[in-house]
Amino acid sequence: MSAVRVILAAGGTGGHVFPAIGLAEALSKRGHSVLCLTDTRAIDLQPAVRSWDVQCIPAVSFSGRGIRLKIRAFWTLIKGVFVSRYFMKKFDAEIVVGFGGYPTVAPIIAAFISRSIIILHEQNAVLGRANRWLSSVAHIIATSFELTRGLNDKHSKTVMVGNPVRNEMKKARSSSYPIIKADNKINILVIGGSAGAKILSDTVSKALLLLPTSLRKNLLLTQQCREEDLSRVVAIYKKAKQKSDIKTFFDNISEKIKNSHLVISRSGASRVAELSVVGRPAILIPYHFALDNHQKINADAMVKSGGAWSFDESNLQPKALANFLEEILTDHETLRSAAHASRNFGTPKSSEVLADLI
Repeated sequence: MSAVRVILAAGGTGGHVFPAIGLAEALSKRGHSVLCLTDTRAIDLQPAVRSWDVQCIPAVSFSGRGIRLKIRAFWTLIKGVFVSRYFMKKFDAEIVVGFGGYPTVAPIIAAFISRSIIILHEQNAVLGRANRWLSSVAHIIATSFELTRGLNDKHSKTVMVGNPVRNEMKKARSSSYPIIKADNKINILVIGGSAGAKILSDTVSKALLLLPTSLRKNLLLTQQCREEDLSRVVAIYKKAKQKSDIKTFFDNISEKIKNSHLVISRSGASRVAELSVVGRPAILIPYHFALDNHQKINADAMVKSGGAWSFDESNLQPKALANFLEEILTDHETLRSAAHASRNFGTPKSSEVLADLI
């Protein structure tokens, strides 16, 4: 098969960028040429060693209020289209794959003008707003879930491929669920989105300290915190003499997930995909203000598989979470069973399936 030239356009958050990286790795391995277009937020999310180029394009969200912000967003979009067309012509792209987020709008419009083949990938169980708006010009819409809300009459061009994950997550899948022995620590990993989450810093830390001392002394906590919460959470655990590793960001997140017995996390699509590919049980706390409530729907899918439990953050109390944690942390068979269900829910070959489609 001859090599093709593919542009991947992704919004600047991990939820959009990580699946694009997963596909870029699969395409590059097959000898295809890849160019990623994104905004400035995504530069630090890209792997330091990679075989594809990354370029930033002008992008501003249309969600800002006020006519001046709308006008600014419109002109930034126009500029983004021209910049995208420049990179498309220079790269001589044949196919453009959009992964959602407002920075994908300009490249997909440019691809439509250039008459390139357009594929959209939706990570969530609900079609995102950018993908919804662009879906009419797409040749194919690749989904991560069997049932994706918001597709309406577009089923004829929809293909379920799963959500691509990075190679490091697929490698971690080869490690079996760590056995919990009497003399071993139970590893609990607490992670939010790319910037952390206040409820995980506050409610989860309080819940963990409500656990019986006899149980808590056997726990090793690894927790991601927002910068503004870091010193406070560190002080809480230090005062309680709780063994923990607290940071704003973990570079080796695949290792952290692989070594965990239980993960407490938000339920963004990429996080759900990573947890299930590695095969680790999770307590999911969907972000209450996520657009179209997509995080709850993502969580519901994993809960239905038996690989996770979900709590609504709007009424989550530390005591209720502590009671649940005590129940499952003392029931090792339940954790093992959930880990098995989580692994079965995962789609580790999504990158390859999407590469096949291209």
